[in-house]
Amino acid sequence: MSRARKEESQVVDSLQNASVRRARALERDRALRERLKTYIAWGRHIAQEALASRAPIRQAFVGPRLLETDEGRDIYRQLRDLGVPLHRVTTRVLESVVEGCGDQGVLLLAARPEQDLARILGMPPTLVLAAHGVQDPGNIGSILRSARALGVSGLIALEGCADPFGSRAVRAAMGTLFSLPVVATPAARFLEALRGTGYHLVAADPAGTESPDAIDLARPTALMLGNEGAGLPRQLLERAERRVRIPMAPGVTSLNVHAAAAALLYEAARQRGFVFGPR
Repeated sequence: MSRARKEESQVVDSLQNASVRRARALERDRALRERLKTYIAWGRHIAQEALASRAPIRQAFVGPRLLETDEGRDIYRQLRDLGVPLHRVTTRVLESVVEGCGDQGVLLLAARPEQDLARILGMPPTLVLAAHGVQDPGNIGSILRSARALGVSGLIALEGCADPFGSRAVRAAMGTLFSLPVVATPAARFLEALRGTGYHLVAADPAGTESPDAIDLARPTALMLGNEGAGLPRQLLERAERRVRIPMAPGVTSLNVHAAAAALLYEAARQRGFVFGPR
């Protein structure tokens, strides 16, 4: 038996196992995830998305629940056939890394792709989303999922955002990170990169005067969203060429930031004839 297959056949139950401790450190430490270019993705659906998109998987932890279904056994076979380093672990070990993943029975360490801001701005369909100060990981992940569905070229995470590669955001994104480019950068660099590109900068602003259908979102557009409560800072609002407000029923003053993103992106997709990708 090869060393890899021998290690795979052994079930790890120690919370002090070196690989398990490293996974826990990645879960808790954003700086470590950024330094190692590695993040945690867990759950059967996300594992299937990773396999379908041929995402670079550095390591996989497999618990007993995964092997209880045909779907799970197929995931296990594909990981093994691809030569992904596999660790058989107990449910207790999985739960020590991310609470809730034990029932799913699979946790991946995925390589974080290098992304370039200029490349994202040059990609069709020339619609990018920039988020500033969106602090809830679930909102970031849900925004990513809607952005991918509605034809966004990439997400720009500005200051104050939750880590798009934190496991809660990854879970809410449901595999989107395997195909949608994401880059984290300061707002000043983002604004500088827009110069000369032909993009117009549109800010979501509850105090804005224009409705989404009054703005040409079919042209190259960078749409900015702000913090769940405070919105975008004044200096970013002042740099925007247009400020868009989503019309709402009387007595309603705001929307969840993900709901606002989905509404605005749907309008952009409608104006583009629901053509996703190069025209």
